[in-house]
Amino acid sequence: MLNEQHASISSVQYLRHDLMIELGRLEMVMEDYDQYATDNDRQITIENLQNKYTHVSAALNKLPLDR
Repeated sequence: MLNEQHASISSVQYLRHDLMIELGRLEMVMEDYDQYATDNDRQITIENLQNKYTHVSAALNKLPLDR
């Protein structure tokens, strides 16, 4: 039983870590893309990246808190 609890806690921590890394990657891509994209491409792609960021952030917020 202790191993099952430890495994579920570890899974949540790993998932939280992965989602936080993904948020950081999306932030970096948005910053880089904003500098190098043309005006036509920029708006569509930034909106797509912001949507992905919103979904990842929502998934992160739905995870149970560490205790």
